[in-house]
Amino acid sequence: MAEEEASSSSSAMQEKADMKTAQELADLEKLSAQYEPDVAGPLVGELQSSKILEAEYADADPIYVRKTAALSPKYTNYRTIKGDGNCGWRALAFGWFELLLRTGDAKRIEVEHNRLEALCKMFKDLGMADYLYEDFVAETLKLLKAIGESPVIDNPYDDAVLVEAFNEDDISNSIITHLKLLTSAYMKFHPDTYAAFLIDHPTIEEYCGAQIEPYGVQIDHLGIKALIDILFFPAGLTVEISYLDRSDSDEVNVHKFEPEAGFSPTSGSEDEVQNPLRMLYRPGHYDLIYKNGDLAPPSLPTSPAISSKILPGMGAVRVSMMLGQEYTKNPFRPSALIPGITNPFPASCGKCFPPMRAYRNHDGTQSTIQKIRKKDDAKPEATEANTDVGAGVETDVETDPPLQTKMFQNSHYNTRHFQNDHFQPEMWGPDQIEKPKPRPSKREFWRNFNY
Repeated sequence: MAEEEASSSSSAMQEKADMKTAQELADLEKLSAQYEPDVAGPLVGELQSSKILEAEYADADPIYVRKTAALSPKYTNYRTIKGDGNCGWRALAFGWFELLLRTGDAKRIEVEHNRLEALCKMFKDLGMADYLYEDFVAETLKLLKAIGESPVIDNPYDDAVLVEAFNEDDISNSIITHLKLLTSAYMKFHPDTYAAFLIDHPTIEEYCGAQIEPYGVQIDHLGIKALIDILFFPAGLTVEISYLDRSDSDEVNVHKFEPEAGFSPTSGSEDEVQNPLRMLYRPGHYDLIYKNGDLAPPSLPTSPAISSKILPGMGAVRVSMMLGQEYTKNPFRPSALIPGITNPFPASCGKCFPPMRAYRNHDGTQSTIQKIRKKDDAKPEATEANTDVGAGVETDVETDPPLQTKMFQNSHYNTRHFQNDHFQPEMWGPDQIEKPKPRPSKREFWRNFNY
């Protein structure tokens, strides 16, 4: 009898312990679901060198060390996205705006603005009330309009407006919510396209209700595909994702999303080559990465004395930003600038505009152009054809005055610099030797000496 009581007592205690454990697990699961990490930093960061990624993983697993070391030479910059559960959505949203801005095409941005307005019909067809989506759509259209107008569109590689907008919680979250609703509606209108890829959810409606529409739920591969189908491909844009994981390789694995054959974009051209949006995926998180060609081309300061404007009565002055790619021979027409004077200057003496010698590459093509002054050149005769300054001296090629500043000589923009893509060493010619002047005799010296 005593043994039975002891047995029943122990079983009751075990049952209570099991109940307590189950309750604790339920409480822990609830807390885990409600947990929001306290992530510091901006929602969308500024551009920074990808060398920081290499340093971040310097002491990590050897696989990550190899992959990040191989990543930085190909992808020179990256942009951090805050890991708040919406980093994938925010990276895609920011990247879409950024790619459109880089086109510098206001008309193309206007087409996308009108297309997103027209897509609101899907919400109405699904029975959604206007107030459920119109505020979110308005923020997207407002930012589109801002980047499609001056002064933003005049500087397509200046992302300051986009970075500022996406770091405003209200604007950024509204745009993300709009894209979530847009992706969900598109998938519901095309269930056969995505139903075959469902795993944990039997229908597209349940999948969208659990993975697409809720805020703070990270986007998965199927959601990325649907968002690209409705947002990127019609705009003539593409996306690629580099996976930084523990897969057996020395470099990141790159997956490119490309439209099906025969797909025609709404804006842009099928033949137009556009750099894709590049995303970097680390387990549970997305950032943006950039190749050197994705960023603004290097700009060089031009002299304030050189103007690319066409003044009345002057020939077109063509000034190249790449230091001498394109110049005209004689842009100035003083006879047209001074009324009543047809030829204010005598025939060209050959000193103001000295003869030019064009050196050639080994294959005979034109290369660096250098001034060669010849003291014994005969002065050209004045004719009706050379009434303008410099008209009496004709050259076989357009002049390309070399810059002699120390900064330019050491720059890779100089074609004589070994790092220039069109490197051509300066060619020496015998006519460059300056013959030494004969030394006067003592008698001639004292004869010319002035007391």
